[in-house]
Amino acid sequence: MANVLWLQGGACSGNTMSFLNAEEPTVVELIVDFGINILWHPTVGLEIGHQVSDLLNDCISGKTQLDIFVFEGSVVQGPNGTGKMNYFADRPMQDWIKELSEVAQFVVAVGDCATWGGIPAVPPNPSESTGFQFHKKEKGGFLGADFVSKGGLPVINSTS
Repeated sequence: MANVLWLQGGACSGNTMSFLNAEEPTVVELIVDFGINILWHPTVGLEIGHQVSDLLNDCISGKTQLDIFVFEGSVVQGPNGTGKMNYFADRPMQDWIKELSEVAQFVVAVGDCATWGGIPAVPPNPSESTGFQFHKKEKGGFLGADFVSKGGLPVINSTS
């Protein structure tokens, strides 16, 4: 069974809606037939507060295996690279992203925002938003052009 963790960043939840409305396969079929274990998802996860941060820390420490890290939305780096415009579980989301990406077998950027920054990355970009491995059309993004997951692949991009 593959453990999947799904987080959301800046300006997005449309891909979650598409995922939950999928018909072929349905979410239930994906979980049952393909052996997917959703560790946590912001829309359907039952855990809250410290339960979520404990789970994330367990993934980072290796206590819980993280096979697939899915991210939806832009990576908000503002102001001045601190990430303080987007906090999650008492930390800037960008800190969680960096640490979870380092331990995941595969990293998936879902949608335009996670892939290349989307509309939030368009100038003047006050949130300093970017994508995982691209900033607009340029390689780089938050994780950098040379990032590869533990599974040996760059970020797997899925745009709509």
